[in-house]
Amino acid sequence: MASVFKKLISKEFGENKYNKYFFVCQKSLEDKSFDSKEIYNDIYENLKKLDRNAIRKMQERLNDALFLAVRISKTYFFSFLFYLGAAFFLITKDINPIITIISIILMSVCFIAKTYEFLINKYCFIDAHIVLVYKTVLERMVILKEIENSSSSNNS
Repeated sequence: MASVFKKLISKEFGENKYNKYFFVCQKSLEDKSFDSKEIYNDIYENLKKLDRNAIRKMQERLNDALFLAVRISKTYFFSFLFYLGAAFFLITKDINPIITIISIILMSVCFIAKTYEFLINKYCFIDAHIVLVYKTVLERMVILKEIENSSSSNNS
């Protein structure tokens, strides 16, 4: 299972580009001289040939990914409370012990999967940084495309 941000960057630019960005960020963090110019320039080169509508769609996908990452973080606590409440309910009810144990095991498996998803998305610092660079490039591209369109309409 990958983080929401890794899925987005891999979908937008491909797995090879994601790996390149990841290793550039990782190396920069190890050197304690974090510089995202290389990633910024590479993303910019990939996007400069796109039109305004394609850039807008990329921004929408980015916003959806950001919303999903926030939703995963916010709903985890409620999942935890539900898991505890359901386990408590099963234990306190007079149900066949085999059914109770199987139910708690199945709920635990689901909760472990939810916890894994939460942790991956919570602690994906490198992916988050790549996404921030990507967001910056998209915002710049939108501004440049608007300036380009306004100057071409003024020339007409």
